[in-house]
Amino acid sequence: MSSRPPRTPRGEGPAAWDPLHDLMALKDRLNRLFENVLRKGEFGGGGIPSWSPAVDLRENEEGFALTAELPGVRREDIRVRVERGLLILEGQRPMDKGAREADHLRIERSYGPFTRSFHLPAPIDESKVTARFERGVLEVFVPKSPESRSHPVKVRIS
Repeated sequence: MSSRPPRTPRGEGPAAWDPLHDLMALKDRLNRLFENVLRKGEFGGGGIPSWSPAVDLRENEEGFALTAELPGVRREDIRVRVERGLLILEGQRPMDKGAREADHLRIERSYGPFTRSFHLPAPIDESKVTARFERGVLEVFVPKSPESRSHPVKVRIS
């Protein structure tokens, strides 16, 4: 007799495996790795690793919304720009003076500059981009250009 619990039908129960979710998570992790390597040639060169903030990017009918987790980053150390359909987020999380002078037993938090860029797959209205930064979370809204928003079109059947 096996000690494993009985298998649940696909898609049911808390232990259901979603291979698409796992593949997307792997893709995101690989993208971050490649961004770090291409940006600075970083591949475990010792010292304090640079970092890449976690983001969510959503699209709806009106535009694109980016939410980035930036704990410990000051508003004045964040730059957001849009150019030719690319949303670019740059900034820096400096190590505080007390932490730099201390004898560390372990450093797991990441510090230093970061850059993230996202291709937006529809024409955007660059003049109306807005951003808000509160409690370590940056929210950026990039509206689509009016021409790119889909409008229902009635098709005549002959």
